[in-house]
Amino acid sequence: MQRVASDIDSGPIAAALQARGLILAPIAEDRLCPTTAALLLSATDDAPRVVGRTRGRGWRGPLMLLGGEGATVTAALDAGADDAALVDAPPHEIAARLAARVRGAPIQLGGLVLDPLRRSASRDGRDLGLLPREFALLLYLAERRGIAVPRATLLRNVWGLRFDPGTNVVAVHVSRLRARLDAAGPAMLHTDRGRGYRLSA
Repeated sequence: MQRVASDIDSGPIAAALQARGLILAPIAEDRLCPTTAALLLSATDDAPRVVGRTRGRGWRGPLMLLGGEGATVTAALDAGADDAALVDAPPHEIAARLAARVRGAPIQLGGLVLDPLRRSASRDGRDLGLLPREFALLLYLAERRGIAVPRATLLRNVWGLRFDPGTNVVAVHVSRLRARLDAAGPAMLHTDRGRGYRLSA
């Protein structure tokens, strides 16, 4: 599951996000987990400082601010946040807006950039020219970057198969995808024997 890193500890928001396939996790001050999909940060009346500090750390993904007393949604958006809400907003609304941001946000892993809306992938600025199934496979692995994904899980979620067809269809697509990725730089797609396939920078 993808993570929403946050400095907010809220059981209702965590439950609403989990219902949408997202995990609310404490934000690390020094680095973000490879599976972090978005940030949800608290902000009162100093949204520009929060946005500036966050972007200064290199975060370019979806950023949503949750403001308390004295804060306004307008100020947060004007400061550069991708979305904003007040702390008394319904948790299901906050979760829905974050999930929408995650769905449409480009995914970056090193020099690899995937655009889910355009269904395109590039590495170091070079288009990989992926076929639809190759893109779906890469996107699924990128959303779980750093984690070994078993073959059965890929068959179920990328191919929509609830049974093992007894073919090497996954290995064939992984091989083709690996060739396209490796042509543009060092190896990113790894086979963890007995565990599955893992994408990493």
